Amino acid sequence: MVGTFNPEDYDSWYEQHPEIYNAELEAINNLLIRYSRPWLEIGVGTGRFAASLGIELGIDPDPKMLEFAKKRGVNVMQAYGEHLPVQNSSYGAVLLITVLPFLSDPREVFKEAKRILKSNGGLILSFIPENSYFGRKYRTLKENGDERFKNAYFYSFTEVLEMLDGIFNVKNTVSTLLGEEISLEIKDGYITNASFVVLECTPI
Repeated sequence: MVGTFNPEDYDSWYEQHPEIYNAELEAINNLLIRYSRPWLEIGVGTGRFAASLGIELGIDPDPKMLEFAKKRGVNVMQAYGEHLPVQNSSYGAVLLITVLPFLSDPREVFKEAKRILKSNGGLILSFIPENSYFGRKYRTLKENGDERFKNAYFYSFTEVLEMLDGIFNVKNTVSTLLGEEISLEIKDGYITNASFVVLECTPI
């Protein structure tokens, strides 16, 4: 996993945009609640989503982020998504929440997620499509030298499906943060102008 964020800056963005956070949280939870516990989040960061969703274990390589998560009451472990120190078939759901641009090897992370899932488990993957409002905004920041996005890569919807191919099937898709005016409506399926897309995936 790659990418460096100041925990305070990362967290304060959501403090300043609670309506966006709540829309993202609802879109994720609508799919997540279908799965049995326990749940694990790869790239847990400051634990903002994990604490609200009641996720049992958060994985992240950044110790500063993990300190924030621990203060929120999240059980954490310092590790990389490509090498999870977790037993096979031990979790009902694995989440990756907007961490995809910062993964060194997304397919390896998907394989690890599949390995640790129970037979009836699922992957909940949320991402920011490259051509969405926020995707374009973050790409511009990268091009202008913003160190936070130096190694980030924002994928198209088609690219994400291609990376999942052979590892997971996409069962359901929901979209929110629609258009440049950022509508908070949550819609079924992939909406081409959505800045936040959530995939419910089952292992092949």
